[in-house]
Amino acid sequence: GSNKENCKRSSSNDHKRRSRQMSRDGERRVRSTSAPARYYSKNKSDKSCSTRRAANKELPEEFFCPLTKRIMKDPVVDNDGHTYEREAIERWLRAQSSSPVTNEYLSLDMLQPNNQLKNQIYKATGKPRSRSQNPRARSKSPGSKNSNKQKNTNRQLVDSYLHEISSNSKLSVSLDFMGICAFSYRKITFVIEVPLEPKSGFFVYSSFDGDASTCKLSEKVDAWNDWLSDIGKLSRVSCVKAGKRTVFTLNGNERDIRRREIFQKTLEYFVEMSLKLHNVLHPTETKVVKKVCLTRTPVAVA
Repeated sequence: GSNKENCKRSSSNDHKRRSRQMSRDGERRVRSTSAPARYYSKNKSDKSCSTRRAANKELPEEFFCPLTKRIMKDPVVDNDGHTYEREAIERWLRAQSSSPVTNEYLSLDMLQPNNQLKNQIYKATGKPRSRSQNPRARSKSPGSKNSNKQKNTNRQLVDSYLHEISSNSKLSVSLDFMGICAFSYRKITFVIEVPLEPKSGFFVYSSFDGDASTCKLSEKVDAWNDWLSDIGKLSRVSCVKAGKRTVFTLNGNERDIRRREIFQKTLEYFVEMSLKLHNVLHPTETKVVKKVCLTRTPVAVA
């Protein structure tokens, strides 16, 4: 009887060892096949990205907005025949009253939808209208309420910061219903925007006459970004040419909205950089660049 029990125990132990070995072999096979699959999918996505970039280079130049340098989704045309992305030119005209291409007078009522070009872009790219332009595509998702709360929170924070910053001014600076406002500092107009997209942070714009390509401005922008990184700021600056003007942009990181002191310092750094940029583009009309403190100097609404 004891021999039979020992045989049963040994057979059960052998069965357990075989099952463990089979499971280990199966895991090895899964790992060996999954790794190349991941590598192939990564290469496939990289190829698709490079294909899209190459396709964009082959598209006509008139498909791209002169302000954003991106393919337009909702193009509008002015009386001179120049076409822009609607959102970009509306943002521009909130701070300027001139065309970014010709520098002639331009207003919102002088813009008309460019449906012909819009259809051409759609046929060439196969991209439908954005969700914001297509009311049928709007759908309520469970996370939409949370995202809306986050958007409203960011705008409320920035709006409260602007009220505190402009407390020494006779006129208060506040965001409008589109999350945009403009103010003037030493005769330079600045436009602040808090986008609707989640985790987009905020943007600040300033624009100047003159061609930045002749001033090696890219080196200065790189140096400013390196300096921002050294002091622990995640916000970055960029510069683009829009017709006869140069648009200077601060892409404010969302972390720089968490506290009023951080937001104000980031905004003041950008104002200082804009003053230096003005002096580079207009050496005969230099402005005194000192440490900017927006709470001490009155801020006028542009």
